[in-house]
Amino acid sequence: MFRPSLAPLTALLLLGACAHGGERLDQVAITDVAQRDPWEKTNRRIFDVSMKIDRYALKPVTNVYRTVIPDAPRRGIANGYNLLQEPTNMGNAIAQGKVKSAFRAFDRILINSFLGLGVADHASDMGLVEQPHDFGQTLAVWGVPSGPFVMLPFLGPNTARDSIGFVVDFLLDPFDPVANRLLSSEEQLFELAVQVLDTRSNLRDQGEQLLVGAADPYATTRSAWLQLRRYEIFDGNLPAEDEEDIPPPPDDPAAEVSEEAPSPSALPAADTATAPSTPATEAPADAPRPD
Repeated sequence: MFRPSLAPLTALLLLGACAHGGERLDQVAITDVAQRDPWEKTNRRIFDVSMKIDRYALKPVTNVYRTVIPDAPRRGIANGYNLLQEPTNMGNAIAQGKVKSAFRAFDRILINSFLGLGVADHASDMGLVEQPHDFGQTLAVWGVPSGPFVMLPFLGPNTARDSIGFVVDFLLDPFDPVANRLLSSEEQLFELAVQVLDTRSNLRDQGEQLLVGAADPYATTRSAWLQLRRYEIFDGNLPAEDEEDIPPPPDDPAAEVSEEAPSPSALPAADTATAPSTPATEAPADAPRPD
């Protein structure tokens, strides 16, 4: 399989020292065009097909997978795939100029490889929780706008920028050449199937209930994913919103209401001397009766 030269990648990593976020990152993280969803009609078709495939094929197989494989082995499988993702996290952290995150990924590789034997996440127990970084996030840090929202077949929600990032991460996955040498084609297909089932199983644990009862599952998915993606791009450190135009909530809503609208008993009595009065209607004089 063709592999791109590492020289361009090294140059990109060296440029990571110049990467920075701030206001510029806020402008490109999730742009207005992603919110407007100009490809909505096509995205909805792909979403509907994907939901049907998931409902009638993937979800039943995932339920069997969760029934046959106990919780502890499933956690071990998930930890193993997370460990294989750490080199990608480290490379993208360097490209983004996040040296601490790069060392975090390196520490997790050492700890979970040797102490955890690839299936236990002892690094998280030590406080070294995973800090995911992908090339789509790297492009955002470099100032590349998100572009339109796009629903990818079998891969779910994305943006145009993050779709390119996914392809780059896939091509530069360091585990791929190792798998090509150590595993046969049948074993690679089996590994891919287990990875898909593990991913679908984690989605059931984390966010499947989000769509239950949703009036528009597509719009709910799009909105939730765009918010999550922005959170990921900022590593959870979202810029503070401008709170000057937002009035603070009252300490006692009942007191607030009573101050603004006093009760009738508290109103001053009407002053007949000053208050305009409606002239009384006098009864008409008796008309003279005819004799």
